[in-house]
Amino acid sequence: METTIEKVIYLQRIEMFADIPTEQLAHVAGIAWGVRFDAGEVIYSEGDPSDALYLLVDGDIKVTREGKVTRKIEVGEAFGIWGFFDRNPRLFTSEVLKESYLLKIQSDDFYDLIEDRVRLSRGLIKYLVGKIRQLIEETDILI
Repeated sequence: METTIEKVIYLQRIEMFADIPTEQLAHVAGIAWGVRFDAGEVIYSEGDPSDALYLLVDGDIKVTREGKVTRKIEVGEAFGIWGFFDRNPRLFTSEVLKESYLLKIQSDDFYDLIEDRVRLSRGLIKYLVGKIRQLIEETDILI
């Protein structure tokens, strides 16, 4: 996945970018870089700086906290999102289970991009509010 068009088509399938117009996604695709990881490699660890978010294109990733698996990342899923936006240290460790290909978006590049793109910002706000609402609903069910 090297061309901007391939990246845009891929980004359109990601929940986080679902409400963002195609022309805006082309800008996001321009700052998304393909990276490969081998099985056993750590993408980031608990306590690391949150300087990027990742999109799993192919492979298997597990997420752990304090050594316990909390979830597995599905192909087509974004991860490292919360730290990406709040810039706090990572709360989780992400480790590659089998060779994986990801798109990586650096937070500094992303913030530069959204400064002048209101439609892009609106789509992301809608996504984040939806995730917060989902977390609240799940918490209420557990109480």
